[in-house]
Amino acid sequence: PEKSKPEANNNKDTSDDSKLDPASSDFDPKFAIYSDKDVEGAKEEAKPFNDIEECIKAFNTERREMKNQDNAEIIAGAGPVKYERCFAPEQMMVPTNRGKKFRDVTVRMEAFRAGPLGQLREWKEEKVRVKVWTRALDQIRGYAIGFVAAFDKHWNLALTDVDEQFQRRRTRNTWCPDRKLKRKYLPSDLPIEYKVGTSTIRIVRIKGKFEVCVRHVPQVLLRGEHVVMVAKAP
Repeated sequence: PEKSKPEANNNKDTSDDSKLDPASSDFDPKFAIYSDKDVEGAKEEAKPFNDIEECIKAFNTERREMKNQDNAEIIAGAGPVKYERCFAPEQMMVPTNRGKKFRDVTVRMEAFRAGPLGQLREWKEEKVRVKVWTRALDQIRGYAIGFVAAFDKHWNLALTDVDEQFQRRRTRNTWCPDRKLKRKYLPSDLPIEYKVGTSTIRIVRIKGKFEVCVRHVPQVLLRGEHVVMVAKAP
């Protein structure tokens, strides 16, 4: 037998109610937006919108107002809103106790009391000028005379008030600050001076394929792999 008309309408109303119930599995958001009926559980103070565009516009307006309110609080001196993450106890940082204090180069220098490094520490404390021979790839490059400011176990040396003498291979096109190429220097051209940075390099002697240069620098750092020998300056 066919269902009566009132019973069919009741079934339709029941299905419409389930579509408007957010707790139901048949809830249809689109149907709820365009339906004339009220959504179950909706608050009375909720503002109705005619379409989705009005709803998005209202959300953006509310977000903009909240941002302006936060900026006003910052200007007033309330400070910015602090956002903090929530960590589980096992995710928190593990507290540690550093038993040893950090030892910088000044502390480590005081630990050298014997041996060659101990003698170097004494010269540093007594402010004695030392002479350090440096090497090139396959020969002695020259020497530097100055006061020891700092050193480490790898024989990296920081010297001050340094007088340096070194030799380098002569080149046909000698470098100069004005970037002009010149002929190879001859003994009759000596002495020759030119400035590099804050120091003045002076060519004082020519020995075969090499030229001997001297300069004075306020401070210099010598790597330990370039140090051949250290002695007290005469």
